[in-house]
Amino acid sequence: MPDIQSSPMTNQAAMKVFNRRQFLSLNGSLRSEARQEAHPDEWIRVSRSAMACSFEAIIPAGDRGLLASQACFDEVDRLESILSVFRPASELNRLNRCAAADPVSVGPELFELLQACQSIHEETEGSFNVATGALSECWGFQHGKPHIPTAESLAAALKCVDFRRVSLGQDQTVSFCSPGLRINFGAVGKGYALDRGAAKMRACGTRTALLTAGYSSILAAGEGPDGAGWLVGLRHPVFKDQRMGTLRLHSCAIGTSGQEEQWFEIDGKRYGHILDPRTGFPPNGTLSVTVIADSATLADALATAFFVGGPELAKRYCDVHEGVVAVMLLENDLSQPIVIGSSDRAVLEFMHG
Repeated sequence: MPDIQSSPMTNQAAMKVFNRRQFLSLNGSLRSEARQEAHPDEWIRVSRSAMACSFEAIIPAGDRGLLASQACFDEVDRLESILSVFRPASELNRLNRCAAADPVSVGPELFELLQACQSIHEETEGSFNVATGALSECWGFQHGKPHIPTAESLAAALKCVDFRRVSLGQDQTVSFCSPGLRINFGAVGKGYALDRGAAKMRACGTRTALLTAGYSSILAAGEGPDGAGWLVGLRHPVFKDQRMGTLRLHSCAIGTSGQEEQWFEIDGKRYGHILDPRTGFPPNGTLSVTVIADSATLADALATAFFVGGPELAKRYCDVHEGVVAVMLLENDLSQPIVIGSSDRAVLEFMHG
């Protein structure tokens, strides 16, 4: 997981000002020298609670940065009201209730995200699949009561996770060909919100910022104030007081997937919340995946896809998609992650010793 020091979660934006010396010592996770948009010695970290995590922005000090972060967070709040499965009145829940009976006309954000998910689903050989709501419900993760499902309930859920049964019409309508199919954007919603929030910040004139959503999604906007990029640490998923390495990011995003945040244990075996839509069970062999990509939407989606599909899928994908990098820690080697792909927007350095 990326190791970004978090500010307290509040319903309103929380703000903390760092001078240059403090900023350079934020647990070593972020480093930069302010030049263009702010006073050389001050940066601001602002945060707001949304999508069950803390969204944070590190921005140049000044009114423009504050207005930009407000616009970013307001966009995140708006998207949560559209995309959340935990809000009964959300547009997504209306779609899940009605699309199997009749085509449902949806707004541009929901349709855009479904189009992106459809494309990534095809390009990852089905390993990324947002039509797994029935599977998550079957395991109890969606309602916070995880358990091993019966063979009968698992078989029934697997019949409802085929994303190919989601039809996107040219008139911006969506229909389901399966009555039990349910969309859940848990694997990609935060990344999409970061992309949309960053666009709002650019419209306000702020082009250099570091945006984070919880511990899994990061968007590095711009080249960093000094042109050297943003420095982010990768925390080891097992030895949590250690880092696997650091990343220097230039106008790109990273998404991380792993089972360390949501899981339960029975008879000494751990079951995580990421489920393989082909088998219905949590995948084995991979502990964590961090993906570098041009957008946070793509980075989040691919991190989940590669966690499910393993290094073989990651290699097949990266061989034909330039600019995508996967950093994968496998269960059979906790000491050294493997790196697949290449990017001219990120520099990775592993820790030694």
